[in-house]
Amino acid sequence: MIIDIHAHMDFLSEEKIKKVQENKKIKFVITNSVNLESCKKNLEISKKFPKIKLAVGIYPEKEISSGDFKELEEFVSKNRKEIVALGEIGLDLYETNENFELQKEIFLKELNLAKKLSLPVIIHTRKAEEEILEILENYKDLKIILHCFSGNFKLIKRGVEIGCYFSIPANIVRSEHFQKMAVVVPKEKILTETDSPLLSPFKDVENEPSFVEATIKKISEIWKTPEKEVEKQILKNSENVFGKL
Repeated sequence: MIIDIHAHMDFLSEEKIKKVQENKKIKFVITNSVNLESCKKNLEISKKFPKIKLAVGIYPEKEISSGDFKELEEFVSKNRKEIVALGEIGLDLYETNENFELQKEIFLKELNLAKKLSLPVIIHTRKAEEEILEILENYKDLKIILHCFSGNFKLIKRGVEIGCYFSIPANIVRSEHFQKMAVVVPKEKILTETDSPLLSPFKDVENEPSFVEATIKKISEIWKTPEKEVEKQILKNSENVFGKL
């Protein structure tokens, strides 16, 4: 069985979502949200398709406002039973640094909410890896997943020391960085993701959760371990974070 702990199912067609639900190889997919509208849409998807699990959060983009967290908090309060994680949350210095203090303010509030509710966090760190890790030093009691982490290996080691999990995307099949990550990060701290519909392992093909199979195959080669054993390890790791979904 394969899992995808970071996809954006609200960006995929209903036909593709149905294919996920019908795919016997897929155990579950966590659909990550980027704003309140995305949270609402993903909530409806998760209610309609049992294999799709809900993560909610405010993505660090240019258009965020100080009132966004309050709306998220109210949404979480109303729908707590449906939510398995806060995500995708974090910091981003790639697209903009003009609102970085506001990004940090919202991110800290989301981390504190996750702590209050005992929820895992799925974190976006583009060009802000060092800043993220400095903050996470104070949240070691949280179950933290660094999604598609592109920081250098000194920062990866620091994340491991904090206790973070790392979710490796399907484009590991062509990314030397993620192939090395599968060696450096302890097996017990690795999860699989696709970031669907982004980061496809195949040229000119929209990404989808079933492509986690390509990740398993590549990790199997790197670990010199049968694919079934890799799947079992990833599933065990996911249960350590999310319980049995």
